[in-house]
Amino acid sequence: MEFKPFKDFFNLFNRGNDYYNTPKIPSNNYILSGQPEFLNPDTWNAFNIYMTTAEVYAVINRLAHLQASGTWRHYKLVNGESQEVKNSDVINLLENPNPLMKGNQHIIQAVTNLSIYGNNYEYMLKAFDNQEIPDGLTNLNPSEIGIQLTGKSYKQSKIEDIIEYYELQNGSSSIEKIETNCINHTKVNAVKNGIKGESPLRPLYMEISNIRSAYQFRNVIMNKRGALGILSNKASNSENSIGLTKNERERLEKQYQKDYGIDNKQMQVIMSNASLEWQSMSFPTKDLMLFEEVESNFKRIIDHFGLNDNLFSKEKASTFNNLEEGLFQAYQSTVIPQGQEIANRYAEIFGLTKKGEWLERDFSHIKLLQQGDKEKSEILEKKANAMAKLKDLGLYTDDELKEIIHF
Repeated sequence: MEFKPFKDFFNLFNRGNDYYNTPKIPSNNYILSGQPEFLNPDTWNAFNIYMTTAEVYAVINRLAHLQASGTWRHYKLVNGESQEVKNSDVINLLENPNPLMKGNQHIIQAVTNLSIYGNNYEYMLKAFDNQEIPDGLTNLNPSEIGIQLTGKSYKQSKIEDIIEYYELQNGSSSIEKIETNCINHTKVNAVKNGIKGESPLRPLYMEISNIRSAYQFRNVIMNKRGALGILSNKASNSENSIGLTKNERERLEKQYQKDYGIDNKQMQVIMSNASLEWQSMSFPTKDLMLFEEVESNFKRIIDHFGLNDNLFSKEKASTFNNLEEGLFQAYQSTVIPQGQEIANRYAEIFGLTKKGEWLERDFSHIKLLQQGDKEKSEILEKKANAMAKLKDLGLYTDDELKEIIHF
């Protein structure tokens, strides 16, 4: 099966229902019908969802900044041993990719693009076609990029035989063609065809919808709640239960607003001989568990991006130990592996791999990770001592000792 050529700007001008307007409180009949309303990831503007959903913004922003905390290292093999390359042109490029931003800002932008769109298109400025190390790097807006395919796919050995060129939409009509070898296209969740990634936000459309709905419902209750309650006549005899005329009711309401309130010249308590009854009109927000709904879905988003909920503010603040453990877990399980993937990609497209050289995204300067390395060293030292004592007994082979000590 071959892919047909296409020009797709990924719903560039499609602005779906992004829940910007405060919705009406649904009627009982609508609630009983059981018809849910979720954002549609096929039509939504992913960037607007990111910018207007605090929980999504917080997680992606934290992930990007954690990745930006790393530094670059360039190594090569010398006499069978690794040696760091000093004054590396590659490192200089990665730390100063273009006139508008430094290397850490460039990484933040790239990780953010990947987290929102599932794609990052990095333009590599080259003076000539076969230039391996470009003169500059610039991340392009993924929503403005289209891909022109050749119509060929799995039988090809070069990316240029699959992707003819990329298209950059400048404004409403101007289109700029960019050669395939000038784009470093990185992607995530590319499960369909490997050409274009899928946005990591898509699987979260229910969680994001529920968070936004919970906030909006709270907003409706606070701003569109109407009267706080009803002060009605409780009397049952015919004399005291006569209803008020419209003019009398309006006069009493104005007098009530003037006489009672929280100002110094107003009274806070009504003193009356009349038989009155108060009926509250407030909505039981606690019963709706809106705060719990937001927190639950927030945790799903955190898990989805491989971070730890101890890194984010919540009702019960994390202890210092929990915060450290959460940060350590985030680095070990997500940030470091992601950073090495980025480094491996650069090593490949810059021609380092074929020369026996490589790049590393280094986080060893992070104090928390240094503590982790110290603990590992202490554990290894204890295991080595235990192994030496058992070996002196002469009861086990070296392989059996390794199995016992779990080396």
